[in-house]
Amino acid sequence: MNIAICDDEAYVRSYLRGLTEKQQSGCRITEFSSGKELLTHLEKEIPDILFLDISMEGADGMEVARKFRIRAGEQGEGAWGSLPLMIFVTGYPEYAMEAFSVQAFQFLVKPVKEQEFAAVFAQAVREYRCLTDRKSKEPEELLIRIGNITRKVSAEDIYYVESCNRKVILCLNNEKIISYDRISRLEEELPESFFRVHRGYLINMKYVERYSRTEVRMKNGDTLLISKYKYQEFVKAYLNYISEESH
Repeated sequence: MNIAICDDEAYVRSYLRGLTEKQQSGCRITEFSSGKELLTHLEKEIPDILFLDISMEGADGMEVARKFRIRAGEQGEGAWGSLPLMIFVTGYPEYAMEAFSVQAFQFLVKPVKEQEFAAVFAQAVREYRCLTDRKSKEPEELLIRIGNITRKVSAEDIYYVESCNRKVILCLNNEKIISYDRISRLEEELPESFFRVHRGYLINMKYVERYSRTEVRMKNGDTLLISKYKYQEFVKAYLNYISEESH
């Protein structure tokens, strides 16, 4: 589980990190001292749970949330039932209603009490697991629209998906299917055996032949780029996939 903490006060970030580690061991926690820094990170990676301060210099928490929601909407992603689960942390309880206007998951008032944090965090973890369980249900077939024709494609047959402008290219063993669609939508539809190694590539780990720090070679001979921000996460996911397949 990936957790982000954004607050311009270092002692608050440290305190929230400590509470988080006490509730959930083994999670990856990333800290940000400004909204601008967080927005830059969100272009590369979306955390599962985000603790976000409202009152910060520069881009405050509300501005960050609005910009992120606008961008997600432009990419066709819904605000509800999606990650990250935003939990606002602030010393100003009067912001509560405004926080929920940007689809915040929960709201904590400073100084944060450990018992209140534990309850909200447990609720967020349950929601996160519901969302990931829903995503992991493997579809037998995808419905792909090609012009005026809707075609069924087995997820098992897809080697990888490539994003190209407003189109996606589904690369099968002996065929490439071009459709007006979003790679982000297919990422949600496809099972956990698929991994987004790059903004433009979503691969089926079943068909990985080998990989390096910069690229993945698929079993059909195609070589695809790996984002440097995705490499460690990909290696972990791929090793987990191999381990599960061997049992």
